[in-house]
Amino acid sequence: MVDTAAVQQALANLATRLATPVDFINIHRANKDEAKRNPRYRSMRYGSFLHAYGPFEMFFNELIGAHGGPRQGTPATMDRIRERIAQHLQIPNVTRQWQARVRTQPLPGRGGRWLWTTIQTQRLGDYLRDAKAVRNRLAHGDDPHPAPNTSGTLYDRKDGKTSITLMWVEGFVQATQDLATITALELTNDTTLVPDWPEPPRTGVSANPPPPPYALTP
Repeated sequence: MVDTAAVQQALANLATRLATPVDFINIHRANKDEAKRNPRYRSMRYGSFLHAYGPFEMFFNELIGAHGGPRQGTPATMDRIRERIAQHLQIPNVTRQWQARVRTQPLPGRGGRWLWTTIQTQRLGDYLRDAKAVRNRLAHGDDPHPAPNTSGTLYDRKDGKTSITLMWVEGFVQATQDLATITALELTNDTTLVPDWPEPPRTGVSANPPPPPYALTP
């Protein structure tokens, strides 16, 4: 039986922990001109990403741990999360409704704009594996640029390597919120109270993400 209070607490913890990566994005945007001139600001994309990825992975480990499973060691990939939640929470396919809003690399003819899009199924699975690959390289002190871009959302550099940007991280933060919300609603039969998610200031293209890929019960 799913512990609704544990689901609610894990969701609230995630909202609190995501304040830090959102702060990174805020600082970058508040000093946009300086960020363009100063290469030190490039480090913020990696720091903000790691501060978002860790809480996202911990959210699922908290849920699993609260229901008798291991409290660590479950990677934030669709296959492993589906497997562990089925095993310990008896929900057979928690990822079947997963969709997430992300920002993807500029397309030719779009003026270098990182556009919002909603992804699901195979592409979402690839997206989470790409994110995990970047995280693993950063966590182990390796060069993140050879990370794969199977999802096509990371930035393809001219030298054949990949990179992430603050816009991509902003999309990743949004994706963590969407997937955590969908998961919590699925586990609790739509009775979860969704927290006020931290959100960076949004202007221009970033101000118009797609609508949430979930419906809240009135």
